[in-house]
Amino acid sequence: MFKYKRILVIGCCASGKSTFSRKLSQVTGIPCIHLDRLYWKSGWIEEDKEVFKDKQQAVVNTDSWIIDGHYKNTLEIRLARAELVIWYRLSRYDCITGYLKRLAKGMFINSYRPDMAEGCKEKPDFEFIKYIWNFNKIQEKQTAEILAGYPNVKTITFRSRKTADRFIERIEKSNNR
Repeated sequence: MFKYKRILVIGCCASGKSTFSRKLSQVTGIPCIHLDRLYWKSGWIEEDKEVFKDKQQAVVNTDSWIIDGHYKNTLEIRLARAELVIWYRLSRYDCITGYLKRLAKGMFINSYRPDMAEGCKEKPDFEFIKYIWNFNKIQEKQTAEILAGYPNVKTITFRSRKTADRFIERIEKSNNR
């Protein structure tokens, strides 16, 4: 039985957070909430910042959740009740490769990602690639400083998708005992 009930999965875009969060939800039975679904409206329209915060607070106030998404500016809302943080700290190359694979898959099967709001179809976006490229340089130190303010929240860091997959496999095995 997995002992954590309130889990954050953070890190760069296209690192594998959403896929991991869905798998973790499947093996633990804990509901998965994707922040991109709360933030984006159809057609890539941003949600009002206060409404977005209120939506997160409503989720955080529930008993158990896996919340997928970095959104550093609202991270403390989630950390206030989190028990575990899974931090994807992959290289920029891995994340850009992940984005390009996701983009190619979306273009060929003409579909929407399950972790994204309806009406937000994946599209080539050079600004997004630049954001991914600079993510670690800009976000990593600030994120570490925020996490340091929550010493009672356990943090597990993944530097590869394979490590994350092995983590899920261990949970599955322990659940089957």
